Amino acid sequence: MMKKSLVFLMLFMIAYLVAADGNGGVVSSNDSEPSATDPSVLADSLKVDLETPDRIDSLFYQADSIRAYYEEEQIWLYGNTVIDYGSSRIMADSLFLDIKREQATSMGRTRMQDGDQLLIGDDVRYDVRSQTGLMHRGLSFIENGYYSGEEIRKVGSSTYDIDGGSFTTCDLESPSYWFWARDMRIYQRDKVVGRHVLAYVNHLPIFYFPFLTMSIKRGRHPGFLIPEPGYNSIDGKYIRDLAYYYPYKDYADFSLGVDLMEKRGWKTHFNSTYTKRYLYNGAFRASYQKNITGGSTVYDWSLRANHHHDLPEKSALDVSLDFISNKRIWESSDTIDESLAQRLNSSIAYRKPIGSTYFNAGALYNQDLINDTASLNLPSVSWSVSTRPVYELLGLPADSWYSNLSYYYNYRMDHSGVILDPDPELMDYLWANTRDPNDPDKYLVEHHLGMKHSVGLSNNYNYRGWLNLRQSVDYSEAWFDRDKEDKKWVRGNDYSASLNGSFNIYGLNTYNHPKIKAVRHVVTPGVGLSFLPDHSRNDIYYGFGGVSLRSGEKQANLIFSLAQKWQMKLSAGGTERKINDLFTWDSRVSANLYRDDKKFGDISHSFAFRPGTMNLKTIELQDWKLDGLRLGYSNRFSMLQKPYEIGHEGLALSNYYFSQGISLSGTAPYGDYFPDRKNRSFESFSGEDNEVEPSVKNEAWSVDLSHDFHSAEKLFHSSSQNLRMGANLKLSKNFSLNYSNYYNLKDMRLISQSIRLIRDLHCWKLDVSFSKRNEYWDYRIVFFNTQFPDALRFQTRDSKRY
Repeated sequence: MMKKSLVFLMLFMIAYLVAADGNGGVVSSNDSEPSATDPSVLADSLKVDLETPDRIDSLFYQADSIRAYYEEEQIWLYGNTVIDYGSSRIMADSLFLDIKREQATSMGRTRMQDGDQLLIGDDVRYDVRSQTGLMHRGLSFIENGYYSGEEIRKVGSSTYDIDGGSFTTCDLESPSYWFWARDMRIYQRDKVVGRHVLAYVNHLPIFYFPFLTMSIKRGRHPGFLIPEPGYNSIDGKYIRDLAYYYPYKDYADFSLGVDLMEKRGWKTHFNSTYTKRYLYNGAFRASYQKNITGGSTVYDWSLRANHHHDLPEKSALDVSLDFISNKRIWESSDTIDESLAQRLNSSIAYRKPIGSTYFNAGALYNQDLINDTASLNLPSVSWSVSTRPVYELLGLPADSWYSNLSYYYNYRMDHSGVILDPDPELMDYLWANTRDPNDPDKYLVEHHLGMKHSVGLSNNYNYRGWLNLRQSVDYSEAWFDRDKEDKKWVRGNDYSASLNGSFNIYGLNTYNHPKIKAVRHVVTPGVGLSFLPDHSRNDIYYGFGGVSLRSGEKQANLIFSLAQKWQMKLSAGGTERKINDLFTWDSRVSANLYRDDKKFGDISHSFAFRPGTMNLKTIELQDWKLDGLRLGYSNRFSMLQKPYEIGHEGLALSNYYFSQGISLSGTAPYGDYFPDRKNRSFESFSGEDNEVEPSVKNEAWSVDLSHDFHSAEKLFHSSSQNLRMGANLKLSKNFSLNYSNYYNLKDMRLISQSIRLIRDLHCWKLDVSFSKRNEYWDYRIVFFNTQFPDALRFQTRDSKRY
């Protein structure tokens, strides 16, 4: 209804009229108005302003005729009455003001606007003293919602009572849904409360609520979340997310809730997300559960958190925590990653740049949920100097023979532990070495500590503009807390040297073809020699984390490689397009010169065909067409070849692997030739015609297919073969489909598949999804309002593991 400020502007208008015509009578809207500096007007205006905090900024009124009665302190406005005051406006057939009783009454159809609040009704009455009002057969637009009723009463500054009221957020002339209540109360910018409520969808009553409250607040605000009732085979009947939500300023969100489960007890959970731009962000999730299984009661907990913090001098801290007491707590989880989890990882990492170097420190904890074991690296520290020119280190000029000489340095310290004991103690995580009493050669708890230095020197240069040469040497030294002979604080080292050379050969063919302009063939032969001395003595050292040494006999490996690629330049419609790696073929083989026989190892071959994506012609069938069609394809094929078995019986090929993928995408038209008419009740306020015209929209769709196989010996006798497919389709104007699957062609078994169907119901959406992976499946049905997805949300789901 009308607010206090709106009524006081009417009183101001009355005072002005009385001052202008103290004897009463008819004042035409065309008569001249007194000056704004008239003393009587100023006095009355000041008086009104002292009685209310609202200031009178501007006042405009018009009517076919105006009649003021000084003695009775009444004023009548007749015919097409319009009053504008600030952001408020009243339009009515006639308007009556009683200054003595501080009451205002309109006759006939009345339209009112106060800010973003719009009202239309008949015979409005308003009392200034009590700030209450009454409207018959009213219709209101508040908080992006439509309200109507036989009688609307304003019972507070922002509180309204409605008899026989209805509420909807649908903007159609014939709403797709609404709530009707015998008694309804609206708390502006807060909530709607109703008793004896019927929910209608497309004029069909589908729900009855003895009592219903629904939040209409916008943005983040405290309140209780809508719980989710349902049933599944593990929990039985349940109610999830009986929770309270609390936002803290603009930085964080908190929610505390409980799940009640018929068969398994209860579960509490606390969730939080937070962010502060340019400083930190993260999330926290914790839960505690009472689990009743097989007549016994156990208590489980889980903790998940992540935090990123930007620190001064471009340093950063990242924390990721993922701990559970037992996997039972995720048995009924609807998240596949949780229900099928086999390993959890937690880490802390600090990174700081120091000049052109980087310092890293952190810790890593791995939990094996299947074998009930754990491993950790605590602490793990590294400092690395990336490859840099030597002249920078020595402060020498850059333009000299050593300008291509570079160096690098890496330092790593690591403490690593493996805990196989099913009942570990605290010291087992910090430091302990406990052998298995049933197997003395096996450790139940094993820890190692060590550090390693690595340094390298390399020289890269181009000889005569075509030959690329590189020489390098490297040296590593490591310290260990013990070796396999149980000697304490031992030291080992390794080193190597290498020489590599390569050059490019180019071939080019140009064509007068309208589409193919040129094809280029690039051949890159390469040869390298690497030397590793006898490091067999390093077999006595452990290897863990990033601390290890190379072992083995003396090697001098001669490496040959041949890389080829074909490039193409295309032209279409005057636009050129390049395909840099249309086809590639890489081959590589090495020979150990210290071996007495069969010096060469296996030859590896790798082929790839990547034509990229190409535009296809538009497909038209009468009034329907597929436009923007794009076809993409790529494949990769690799194999090994045994050089000493090549002969008349064959090429001695083995270990085949082939993968390929194809994608097709485009747009399709979806027409809305008979759009629903919009609610035009409030168009008179804006003067705009919001009629919706028929329209045709192009919606995107895509289909992807990938295939791979592996064969150890014979090409067409695969040891594994898989097919994956994904599709995102718009079936019609209101139906969307997402589908994906993973099929094992070797065993003819469907590994996983998921399907999701979305139905647009104008103000509502229906989201139905089903997924299956091995022995696990789950489904979910969600029906929610697009305007209030949290407040008006109904869903059910179930899951099961065979």
